[in-house]
Amino acid sequence: MLRIRHLLININTDQGVFGTRQDFHDGLNILRAENYAGKSQVVQSIMYALGMEGMQGPSHAVPLAHAMTEYLDYYVAGKKLNAKVIDSMVSLEIENGSQQFLTVQRAIAGERNRHLMTVYEGRAITKQEGLSTSRDYFVREGGATSSELGFHRLLRDFIGWDLPMAPRFNDVDCPLYLETIFPLLYVEQKLGWGRIPARYPTWLGIRDVGRRTVEFILGLDAYATALERIAVQDEIKRLKREWSAARSQAEKSASAVMGNVRGIPVEPVASWPPEVPPSLSVMQLAKWLPIADYLNVMRARYSDLQAIEIPSTVNAEPQIRAELAELEGSLAAQERTVAALYEQFESDSAEAESLQQRVEGINDDLRKYKDLRKVRKLGSNDQPEVVSGQCPTCHQELADSLLDTANRTIPMTVDQNVSFYEEQIQLFTAVHANAVNNIETAQRDLRARRSEVTRLRDRIRDIRETLVSASGSPSIEAISERIRLQERIIRVEAQQQVFEEHMAEFAELASEWLVVQERLKALPKGALSERDQKKLSTLQDSFHQQLTQYKMGSLDVAEVKISPGTYEPEVAGVNLSADVSASDLIRLHWAYLLGLLEVGTQKTGNHPGLLILDEPQQQSVEESSFREMLRHAAGEKNCQIIITTSHDRAIDAYLKQIGVRHLAEFEDDRILQRLSN
Repeated sequence: MLRIRHLLININTDQGVFGTRQDFHDGLNILRAENYAGKSQVVQSIMYALGMEGMQGPSHAVPLAHAMTEYLDYYVAGKKLNAKVIDSMVSLEIENGSQQFLTVQRAIAGERNRHLMTVYEGRAITKQEGLSTSRDYFVREGGATSSELGFHRLLRDFIGWDLPMAPRFNDVDCPLYLETIFPLLYVEQKLGWGRIPARYPTWLGIRDVGRRTVEFILGLDAYATALERIAVQDEIKRLKREWSAARSQAEKSASAVMGNVRGIPVEPVASWPPEVPPSLSVMQLAKWLPIADYLNVMRARYSDLQAIEIPSTVNAEPQIRAELAELEGSLAAQERTVAALYEQFESDSAEAESLQQRVEGINDDLRKYKDLRKVRKLGSNDQPEVVSGQCPTCHQELADSLLDTANRTIPMTVDQNVSFYEEQIQLFTAVHANAVNNIETAQRDLRARRSEVTRLRDRIRDIRETLVSASGSPSIEAISERIRLQERIIRVEAQQQVFEEHMAEFAELASEWLVVQERLKALPKGALSERDQKKLSTLQDSFHQQLTQYKMGSLDVAEVKISPGTYEPEVAGVNLSADVSASDLIRLHWAYLLGLLEVGTQKTGNHPGLLILDEPQQQSVEESSFREMLRHAAGEKNCQIIITTSHDRAIDAYLKQIGVRHLAEFEDDRILQRLSN
């Protein structure tokens, strides 16, 4: 909550001290004075005291009249005189929802830096509180919203706002600056009434600044939902990326022992292990064995060899000669198998390449037909092109003659061709994926078979070396086999450990996947939550009720909607700023800002309950409409509305009639007067 309680403008001139003091209360506050009196300077001074001139643009010039910066006109006995401004200051007492007070003081003219704010804890103007507890802050400088001595950080905390981060163009995210919020709280007379809902400070570079601001004011879940949706999608992408990398790594590491990993799902799963647990297999005698069984075979073989003495060459010769013949037969069979597998691999690779070219060709045809459909929708009568005497769909030759009409068929329409090609792409993409899978399987089998060929050749070489060695020497083949077995067991055991580590990694990723799927499920189906929809519905109801009350005539009130995308008034998806009469644009502006006030001040909203309208009776809006707006504003609860007007003094009686208790009537006087001590 934010309330303006007291404003003091102090202007020190060569003719004495001038300025004004104004009290403000809860409810509707009216400042009525003539056009020349300086009403706008009062509300502009409030914004300046809060450091909000940045909402009008990046300029650091003081947005106040010459009466506060250079010279001031005043009258004595009907004679116009001139006073030169030496220095000037604005002081403002504000209150928050915890009934805490701050007094902020800022220089307008003079030697004091205008970016320096002095803040007192308490009501320093009206009750001289906190005069010994002042502290200086900076404003309109980098870090004013985030630094400890930034005034807008102090003001943010004083109001009780938790500002969200907002996306910027070509830059890192930034806080939703206060200058972007206040255009929904203050409408400046000269430029503020030109569009709905407000002139946002686009120079701050915040994307969709209007949406972000309304979402914050109304306390919508939409922005948090959008951020959560982005975070969830990023998390899904990360987990898919890590899952794919872990899967590839598991398969790659298995290839170190010519193993084959099966059963790891291509996409992440939420339950681990899956119903068919992943397994690592190693080829043994042309068969894939689970790694545990393979190790048992290897260990048993190694134990058997270790249990017997290494034979001499002469003793081992009969056995190894028989084994040599068997191994040579196995080698020949394995080489034939490798050749067949390689031939199949080459065939599958050629098929995959052909399928890829086919998919690319279909995509090209699909693009052409989509382009043709697009120009057809725009009114073109062009026909599909038939190139090189071939049908663009089936690619068969077309006859040059028109005489053979026995088998005439009705050609497909453009839309039918588009649908046909889309189905073809799905079909051939699936076939191509299957071909790629076959290639990967063939590659694994080839690696395993080649490894087996290498093992057989090594054993054959060792046996032949044993047969030509000295008869009394130990069998080279027996020694080599023991060494190979031991090394093989060590490598496979290490790979088994790596595989188990991969499985643990998949279990962790599956657990994270379960969490992110639950987060995804918790998100609303659309951009708006059910609570958001209710708030926008309430805003639209208030909007319609007010437009009817103000007698808008350019459009049927029922046709005007609050856009669920931009949160701005629209008809049939089009913003209304350029499609209504100038006076109805003002009515729309009233209804929209007051509607935001009503909905935003509810329990879950962030509207501070402050609305300042400078000369809202623009574009010669009818008297009856203006009075209805005042009546509606006077009926608002738990808020503070400040309205300046130069309306005829006859309005005073009407204001009393509708219960307005806070009327500052200046008659023909100027607001800036000589101040007494």
